[in-house]
Amino acid sequence: MTTETKKRLSENFISLMTLQFINYILPLFLIPYLIQRLGVDGFGIYSFIFAIAMYGVKFSDYGFDLSATYHISLHKENPNKIDEIFSSVLFIKLSLATLFLTVLTIAIFMFEKLYLYKEILFLSYGMLIGNTILPLWFFQGVEKMRFIMYLNGFLKLSFFLLVLLFIKDKNDLPILIFLHSLTSIIVGILGLYIAIKKFNIKIISTTKEKIVFFLKDGWYIFTSKIAVEFYSTTSTIITGLFVSPTMLGYYAISVKIMAAIGNLFDPITRVVYPYLVRVYQKSNQNFISRNRQLSLAILLIMIPTSLTLFYFAEDILNIVTGESVDPLNLYLLKVTSIMLIVFPYGSQFTNILVTIKESKTLNKILFTAGVLNLILAPLVLHFFNVVGMIWLNAFIAYFLIFAKGYIIYKRGYNL
Repeated sequence: MTTETKKRLSENFISLMTLQFINYILPLFLIPYLIQRLGVDGFGIYSFIFAIAMYGVKFSDYGFDLSATYHISLHKENPNKIDEIFSSVLFIKLSLATLFLTVLTIAIFMFEKLYLYKEILFLSYGMLIGNTILPLWFFQGVEKMRFIMYLNGFLKLSFFLLVLLFIKDKNDLPILIFLHSLTSIIVGILGLYIAIKKFNIKIISTTKEKIVFFLKDGWYIFTSKIAVEFYSTTSTIITGLFVSPTMLGYYAISVKIMAAIGNLFDPITRVVYPYLVRVYQKSNQNFISRNRQLSLAILLIMIPTSLTLFYFAEDILNIVTGESVDPLNLYLLKVTSIMLIVFPYGSQFTNILVTIKESKTLNKILFTAGVLNLILAPLVLHFFNVVGMIWLNAFIAYFLIFAKGYIIYKRGYNL
């Protein structure tokens, strides 16, 4: 690895770590405030609406954070090819966002519980609009993540202050969702502007053939991402349909704390993905060696992180909720702490499978996990409430790691 490469990876890692802090840890500071203003039940409803919005975000992403990043990284020195990729991907994302709005509208008028929250559900669509036009995948491909860091830093801090100013009680939930949508749209517009002006991107007309190519190219990644939603975001939605808002609130608090800490380390795998794609093109042995080093680094970081969360779970909940800790809430957070150990491995193993052209196999693994979750979730919620759901989450997390790892090993990549 050259000095220039190390410098670039270090710069991107610092940018992404800062971005992750802004995206996940800073909002975590708002949880005590939101719980006190919205109440645990209001926080549960908020989590329910937010989960649906994030499902739409993943739907419109179409896995382009991997497939489009892959193509951008390979053709970063070819401006004409970059314009073609950028324009085609943007068109597809806008089309998928429109399709999701149509489906959401139909669902709202079909299901009573969704109709009950129809106003804030439509308000949440702004999150999808902002994410659709934000070319995060492009900045990842050209390895210039600092632009997104600057934008998100300013706007997330603005969101933080706006929430403190305007959210006073549970009646302000629509305002909270509106602020989410507003900041997402602003980030998206500015990110698109930077891509066009700073990198001289030209939005050109695309063709049916190009659209079909990128749809086919990203299909298995897309369906894999949707399958991931079957056991992640969908878990919150299903939980919200089966339990009271208060129980959903307890569940959401533990999940959000675990996700905030886990996602903070997501840059470990995201930053090196474009680099490892190029390594794979040149040397299979170096690809294995670099991934072994990455696996060890993840282990050395996540074991003490997981143990810290488990040991200080009660203290963390005291700070987060601002009240005496409910035994159920404490139990849920301790169970989620065991998932932290394998959290970054999910992204690493997914990146490996995509790089070695095993997206179809990855798709089967994820769909198996997703179907298991969809079948088991209503059952465990009926018999064991949110305790059963949190253990189901842990089971699915470890099932995925072992299944992906087994396929990687069978293909000759002994990590």
